[in-house]
Amino acid sequence: MQRLKMASAAILCAATALAQQPPPAVPYFSESVEVRVLNLDVDVTDSNGNPVTDLKREDFTLKIGGKPVPIDYFSAVSDGTIHAPDLSTAPPEQVLDIYKKGEEAYVPRNFLVFVDLGYIAPGLRNYSLNAVRDLAGRLGPNDAMRVVVFDRSPSVLVDWTTSKEVVLTALTDLERQKVGMSRLQMQTQTLEQIDQFPRTRRGVSSRMQLAQQYGSEVGAEIQTLISSIQSELVTLTPLNGKKAFLYLSGGFEYQPGWIMAQYAGGSIVSSGLVNLNVRDISTRLATMVQKANADGITFYSVDATGLEAAGTPASQGSLTTNVLAIEQRPSLTFQARQDRQAGMMQMAVDTGGLALMNTNDFKGGLNRIYEQASSYYTLGVTLSKLGITGYQKVDVSVNRPGVTVRARKGFEPLSEAQRVQNRAQATMETDLSYNGIPAKIETAPATPDKKYFMLPITVLVPAKSLTFIPEGDKESARAEFYIGSVDEKGNTSDLARQEMTFQLLAGQAKGDAVVRFPAQLQTKKGNYRIVVNVRDVASGKIGTARTNVHIE
Repeated sequence: MQRLKMASAAILCAATALAQQPPPAVPYFSESVEVRVLNLDVDVTDSNGNPVTDLKREDFTLKIGGKPVPIDYFSAVSDGTIHAPDLSTAPPEQVLDIYKKGEEAYVPRNFLVFVDLGYIAPGLRNYSLNAVRDLAGRLGPNDAMRVVVFDRSPSVLVDWTTSKEVVLTALTDLERQKVGMSRLQMQTQTLEQIDQFPRTRRGVSSRMQLAQQYGSEVGAEIQTLISSIQSELVTLTPLNGKKAFLYLSGGFEYQPGWIMAQYAGGSIVSSGLVNLNVRDISTRLATMVQKANADGITFYSVDATGLEAAGTPASQGSLTTNVLAIEQRPSLTFQARQDRQAGMMQMAVDTGGLALMNTNDFKGGLNRIYEQASSYYTLGVTLSKLGITGYQKVDVSVNRPGVTVRARKGFEPLSEAQRVQNRAQATMETDLSYNGIPAKIETAPATPDKKYFMLPITVLVPAKSLTFIPEGDKESARAEFYIGSVDEKGNTSDLARQEMTFQLLAGQAKGDAVVRFPAQLQTKKGNYRIVVNVRDVASGKIGTARTNVHIE
């Protein structure tokens, strides 16, 4: 983790070319952080799982915090498109001019594919990735995808891109890679060690110690997993349209070590083991789900172990045939499967998504996910009418019997500062850039500072890109600077925020004046990418600047 130390701002007039081009094939996203409407995507299906497509605004009832609220905006999205007359009643953030064409408007689909390899062996991984490849092949020209692989720690395989070819190539490369199967191997090894001790009083004590150790170690990895998923949520926040998080996994233990302890000691399980691990996982998971709901992100969970690979059902076999070792114990099969699927179910159900469990029809399941991300209803409520703070329960119902309604079950209005912070964090985690302000970074040589180095940087901003307000014979503008760094392993520093007021002589901002903001980054040796976001406080415009540095 790097620490940022801020210096004061200075002003210099100069003619400088500061234009910065965005990376190729990245999705379009709005420069504005203003959110005036709460948008709720709602999926309604009949008893056979088919979408119900003929509902009207008056068919829906929406409650927030247990109280009915009026639905101010309404639209039906069909195959990623809003048609007239819904264009006139759709939420304003949903219908952007860039996507309009005649009497219809396109709504982009954004899929963040998170492949958790902890319980997935190569056969199941490649089988499931084939279906993800089919999903990628169906994306339209304005749709986007990002692929992240988790094997003890996260690794970005493909950053946000609208290029299907880039995604397909990366998925093919992933199929050739080795798989860690960290949690699967840990589980198998622990079972083998436990089996070496008899079920005597002394033997059970040793068996329980191994279960305790297993619960602690696997629990730590699951905490890292949940933290990684939560960090990825921020990369979806700037994007327009449907925000879908596809979690492909063998699941994770909702109660780390609980099932292992049952195997080790029988029905008597140490309460200390439960209290040590269970509470933290459930709390972290609930926090992550609430964050997804606050940002309008839908989870789609897919249990890859429920599929069939190389002719071997996942419910039969061993580590070499892609099966969780502990589920081969008949007395624990049902409980173990429920435990590792519980978190995946919660992620999908509480955010209005789908959970594909215990099925071998992976392509059919992903097809259903694609359909839900393409065809749905959107209900909009003007935030200023709600007057709510904190996380609120959300309930959506339909006045038609026999249907299933899926929508996120909670909402929390974010402050402008929180939204800006999330947007700035997204530019550190991805290659997305804001282009409202053409900022530029200059660096000076780093100097030793005990066990660290101090790297001076200067952010250059054309004065005419800021909003200067006259004050007698001078004029002033306020700007926010969000500064962070990313090392070569993808680890990010804390994001530092500093606000600065710039003053110029009246009329000077209309010319070639450039304002400068100096800061110092305290870091260690290595390669870093420095990321700075500049926001004009008056207009809300944001600009992103990056530069790469080597410290030695």
